[in-house]
Amino acid sequence: MLVTLLAASPALSDYKDSYSRGLEAAKDGDWATVRQRMQEAIQDNPTAAPRVRLYGQRWEPYVPQFYLGLAAFKQGDCATALAQWRSSANSGVIAGVPNLKAEQDRNAAACDTRVAQQPKTDPPKTDPRPDTGTTTPTTPDGGRETPRPPPPKIEPPKTEPPKTEPPKTEPPKTEPPKAPPKPAETPLAQRVPATLLDAFRNYLGGRYADVARINPDSFSDARSRAQAYLIRAAARQIQAEIDNSATGLDAARADIRAVRAANPSLVPDPALFSPRFRSLYSATR
Repeated sequence: MLVTLLAASPALSDYKDSYSRGLEAAKDGDWATVRQRMQEAIQDNPTAAPRVRLYGQRWEPYVPQFYLGLAAFKQGDCATALAQWRSSANSGVIAGVPNLKAEQDRNAAACDTRVAQQPKTDPPKTDPRPDTGTTTPTTPDGGRETPRPPPPKIEPPKTEPPKTEPPKTEPPKTEPPKAPPKPAETPLAQRVPATLLDAFRNYLGGRYADVARINPDSFSDARSRAQAYLIRAAARQIQAEIDNSATGLDAARADIRAVRAANPSLVPDPALFSPRFRSLYSATR
């Protein structure tokens, strides 16, 4: 599927993809996924920002350290939560997002209380003097007498009969058959028509008028034709909301019906399409 291939392509999928998926997981309370996605976003871009465009017209604060700390807090890991919240990358931006800052301060205070209530354990005390198990004899005048060491024990040498072991024989080693080499994967640009690939790039770049000019009926195979109708429907929906055009919204619905006719199993990927378009897609029959 083209949408899956584009989401996996390094040129089109970056930290915004991981961050968007992490936000969706946070809404569902899936904190393990939040932790994984935010770590991926930080690896690609550790610099927090007060506002970034994730896709289309969706703008969000980019604060992956805050959400990584929140996931750790929900999982009971206060040490990681406090470290992420108090990092310089997070503290410089989170102060400008009041609702997230209030939640962070409330949870950080709860973590501080937990740490303060943890009992302290002291290491066991040991006697520095070694216990020899013997007492030092004393002289009649009360002085200590130097103990005499016991005479050494002399044991007769032990003789053991020589051991004879049968020669060891090992079965011949057999190597498992080697798997045939996997065929080289065809590059994305060779698997997807160039016109369709350009349309997806224009959509991700916000050039919706260019996307609307694509002709889905020019593609001979049903899969590419369904993908073309899908990307054109998404571009028409966004442009119709910008222009407040009911005609443009009807055109987007017509493209959605054409998608279902060409490929009934095709579903918009949440990483590429906005929630508003996905809602329109589900409601259009």
